[in-house]
Amino acid sequence: MLVEDAQDIRDVFTLLLEGEGAEVMATGSGREAVQLGAQGDFDVLLTDLGLPDIPGDVVIHRILASARRRPWIVVVTGYEEPFIGQARAAGADVVLTKPIAWSTLLGRLAPVAPLAA
Repeated sequence: MLVEDAQDIRDVFTLLLEGEGAEVMATGSGREAVQLGAQGDFDVLLTDLGLPDIPGDVVIHRILASARRRPWIVVVTGYEEPFIGQARAAGADVVLTKPIAWSTLLGRLAPVAPLAA
């Protein structure tokens, strides 16, 4: 699942992830992400912290609370401390700060199976 409120970034990430063979469920809303998370399992939660409706760390908390199977959680953000610490405390496995190279992001989507076969 991809949660990014900036439409252009969300579209680019979706295209690039799909190009790597991933199935992508994308949203710009933290509330929608929480609802989607409660409806089914997914391998990775890739989220921004600065969402317009609820903060990314709250999204992480809520998704983990309802997950039957814990996703690998990667945060990509323009924020610094204390927000990075809050993301980690919420359950983020990886926190990356913008700008970020695509190859770096792909490398941090582990420990899930490689996206491309």
